[in-house]
Amino acid sequence: MTIWESMNTGLGELLVTCAMLIMLYAGYLCMAFYRLGKKDKNITVSLILFVVYFAAFYMMLDGKFHYVEPDYYYYMDVDCIRSWPKMTTVFCSLPAEPVLCIEILTAIYLFWGTQYRKKLRKESLTRTSVKEAIDLLPAGVAFADTHGNVVFANLSMNAISRNRAVKNMTDITGFDHNTIYSDGTKTWQFMREDITWRGKPYIQLTANDITEEARINDELKGMNKKLKEIRNRLEIYNRRAEQITISRELLNARRQVHSETGHILLASRHYMEHPDLIDEESFLGTLKLTNMHLLKEYEEDDTEADSLTEAIEMAKAISVRVKISGMIPEAGTIRDILASAVNECSTNTKKHADGDTLTVTAEEKDGAVIFTLTGNGEPPEKDSADIGTAPESNTADSGITSQKAIRETGGLASLRTLVENAGGTMEINTEEAFTVIVIIPKPSPHI
Repeated sequence: MTIWESMNTGLGELLVTCAMLIMLYAGYLCMAFYRLGKKDKNITVSLILFVVYFAAFYMMLDGKFHYVEPDYYYYMDVDCIRSWPKMTTVFCSLPAEPVLCIEILTAIYLFWGTQYRKKLRKESLTRTSVKEAIDLLPAGVAFADTHGNVVFANLSMNAISRNRAVKNMTDITGFDHNTIYSDGTKTWQFMREDITWRGKPYIQLTANDITEEARINDELKGMNKKLKEIRNRLEIYNRRAEQITISRELLNARRQVHSETGHILLASRHYMEHPDLIDEESFLGTLKLTNMHLLKEYEEDDTEADSLTEAIEMAKAISVRVKISGMIPEAGTIRDILASAVNECSTNTKKHADGDTLTVTAEEKDGAVIFTLTGNGEPPEKDSADIGTAPESNTADSGITSQKAIRETGGLASLRTLVENAGGTMEINTEEAFTVIVIIPKPSPHI
């Protein structure tokens, strides 16, 4: 079957269609190899295939319309249209099956040429590959002339421009050096630089993604704000701590002066009333030591004196014996509070009840240490054991008067403040004997 004979069959349609497709794809492949910039024989082969199949396609159509469908050109100038009558006659007389096989082989070559072009495309550096590489950069890149007109902008820069101005970048107006722009999802920093290419000046504009840096910067600003607030709180705390420290020092000084002075006065009165019962030399030594302690004229030694031992010795100086039973803490704040309580209660026992014994009981209960201090001597009247409601006594002392109401002033008030600062409580009982109960929570399992 010749090509003419196949024109009215499906084979003829297949021959024409394949010739057209091969012609078009051969032309595309020739241009693709040419754009790679390599002088390769595939360019020549593709070009020859394009020319051959263009001629074959033309002659197939010419033969079909003139010999198979002559009525199509009835009203037209046939001699003008038929430019290759002899070539068309020779070509259309060829058998159709071999021509179809040649087309199939050509299609196989074009497929191989496509794969080979892809390989060369990956291995070759061309203008197109450079542009594609710049387009795929995550950073925005644009080049403009000295008037700001953009001559090239990659995909990222165009996307930034569309988010900002709803259009691709055509000029770089408004994109100054170190400009920061955020589109809600990313933050960009623009950098401008003057460059020269082939003797012509250009402006290079780059947009760097600083989203992570901006996020960290925002976090640092928030942290700096919190640190500033903490610093302000610390300054307030330091001022308050300084005030609290000064108040505590004043309280300790007042309590010490009150206790020391009370002991001096009581010891002097006791010596004057009973000079034969007190060793004058021992009394004068104690008086001298106390005066030096108050005036800070003694030399500091390296050994720290025990506060409770000193309290017992000072009670002994005013002829008050201290009896202690129970577990007494060896050191710490609780022992110092007990020493202050012994000082205050021994003074009150001697001054207001004319007693000579102070009984101290220590016990632990429900995670707290309980000290019970009871002085002997004359008991206070039951109807006058009213704390803090009666008028003040004429004697400005630690606050206990016989035959009158009890007021917490001076030493007792200082002792209560000391106990409450340690988180404890203090109770006063005057039903049978003057008793002070101090309850302090234990700071740890071992006191």
